Amino acid sequence: MLWYKSLREIRTVTLVGIAAMAAMCALVVLNQQTMRAHADAPMTYVAYIWKSVYNSIGRDIFIILSIILGSGGLLQERAHGTAGFTLALPVSRRSIVFTRAVIGYLGVLAIAAVPIVVVPLASGYVGEQYPIAQNTGFFFLWAACGAVFYGVTFLLAHRLEGDYISVLLAIPLLMLYGVLLNLPWLSRLRMLNIFHVINGEDMPFFNEARHLLIAPLPWLSLAIMVAVSAVFITFAARRIQSLDL
Repeated sequence: MLWYKSLREIRTVTLVGIAAMAAMCALVVLNQQTMRAHADAPMTYVAYIWKSVYNSIGRDIFIILSIILGSGGLLQERAHGTAGFTLALPVSRRSIVFTRAVIGYLGVLAIAAVPIVVVPLASGYVGEQYPIAQNTGFFFLWAACGAVFYGVTFLLAHRLEGDYISVLLAIPLLMLYGVLLNLPWLSRLRMLNIFHVINGEDMPFFNEARHLLIAPLPWLSLAIMVAVSAVFITFAARRIQSLDL
């Protein structure tokens, strides 16, 4: 019952997000000839896909959707007067929070996986090829970085009551994070810049000339990102456990 309830809560956002990501990928591929013809400098199809999907609108859509999926929770249910039903279920508050966190993150993964399917299919339709291994590699980058965006918003949503407050606060916080990364002593730690890790820009695992990921991916860094997100979710659960609802 709890899993089904959590799934219903994020179903609409997830399905809309999947549809938006699929439409974006398809439009990028179908318009590739026109866009490449009007580019300032000649570019390969691989470079075009990276710049359009993984370093531009596709990445931005994914970040925004990861943040939106992280919003919501018992505090928002209390504001709408529906928290009583959830709390009446024969499960602990910790279970409620963790279930909502897992289901929401599965939505993040589903959206991150869309380019793996759409880009190769659409590329074949226009007579082009984009390596599936590249799509898969970017999926793991998006999954780990998306976990951080999701975790930050999830924690805010379980500390601040009100619709979309967590989203509105998460965006400027992430912008501040981006500004702080320009500090000299932080700029040297490239793996701290999740805005670059997510698309490989300026990273040792990405070939700038060919616009291709090169093995191996920074698995330890990606695992740390997921662990950080798990810590945020744990803090959210502890907050709800001690709160009078």
